[in-house]
Amino acid sequence: MLISGLWAQSVKLQGQIFEYTTYYVSSFNIQTGASDVQLFRYQLYEETNTYPVWTKIWFRASMVSPSLGITEPMTIVEVGSQPFQLQAPLIIDNRDISLDNQVLYDLATPPNAIVIPVSSQNITIINPAEFDQLLSSIMTSGRLPDGEYTVEIKVYSGNSETDLSLTDEQSHTITIRTPTGITLESPGGALADTSQNVLYTLYPVFNWYSQPCLGCENYIRVAEFIPGVHATPDEAIEDELSLPFNPNQEWEPAGTFSTYQYPLSGARPLEHGHVYVWQIKQLMVTTAGAEEIVSPIFAFKIVSPTAGAPPAAGLEPVLQALQQALGEGQFNALFGDNSTLEGYLPNGEVTLNGVPVDEQTLSYIINEIINQNLVISDVEVEE
Repeated sequence: MLISGLWAQSVKLQGQIFEYTTYYVSSFNIQTGASDVQLFRYQLYEETNTYPVWTKIWFRASMVSPSLGITEPMTIVEVGSQPFQLQAPLIIDNRDISLDNQVLYDLATPPNAIVIPVSSQNITIINPAEFDQLLSSIMTSGRLPDGEYTVEIKVYSGNSETDLSLTDEQSHTITIRTPTGITLESPGGALADTSQNVLYTLYPVFNWYSQPCLGCENYIRVAEFIPGVHATPDEAIEDELSLPFNPNQEWEPAGTFSTYQYPLSGARPLEHGHVYVWQIKQLMVTTAGAEEIVSPIFAFKIVSPTAGAPPAAGLEPVLQALQQALGEGQFNALFGDNSTLEGYLPNGEVTLNGVPVDEQTLSYIINEIINQNLVISDVEVEE
């Protein structure tokens, strides 16, 4: 397409918006817009590499937060620049832009100083008088409230500063759900109830619950509780650990899932007749740096299956592993009263690719399937 004898020029965006679990207001200067936290990084470039070219950029952040009664998108901030001339590709990083600093350097050799003309008249911010509830939430917690935040970036370009049109745009929605805590599910419970919280396997599957958390990583630690040496679970968990085995580590990485199989190697072997305690830590990335949430401590006792029949509420070890992996609801639907598999007990020999495997290996495989590290491709049932 030709305009006044010249090829129409088109500036494009290439880059990304960075997501965090929690956005703290203290990470931003609300007077100037400055921030040390990287929120987005884009490269502006003319798609045919034809320079110079006139361009301008526009940015808006909006939110929806049902908990605050905001059910329709509400603009938090809207910023637009005046037209400026681009002489080479330019990196736009939010950390480099504010009312106090509007000069960037492009990727030319040598680089050109590019002034991004942004004035207070180009900035629209929410009216404090209209959004008392939002501001009260921010002031109380120091962070953006839970909700959906949409970031929009548009770029306009053309052959002159008076003839600009939209040539690229990107939109991204970030869901903020601040984790509130970790609930341990199995195995175990209070230290005083270890007579009821018993296991018959040396390779238990640990299960817990936490709210979905963007980019969060889980960590676990397991320790033996020794009566006469430890007075509380806290003393045991801060003493010598069974997992992680490395004395220089305080926590073992447990991935992003809410389940973890005690490893076959790389940990201190658990023993029958002993009491153990375990705990989960969740590490989340916020605009103020890494933060952690630590769970309560659960205790359980490992009993040898040969020591006598398990209590009425007990389960055969393989079924116990399935119960821990599936959760109470799904397990009872399959193996509970009046279910298809009511009264089922594993018997006979279990083989993997024709090779016999023991119950510990079978429990490990169950956990790998739950963690999606293994995928079932086919199921065959023999009478």
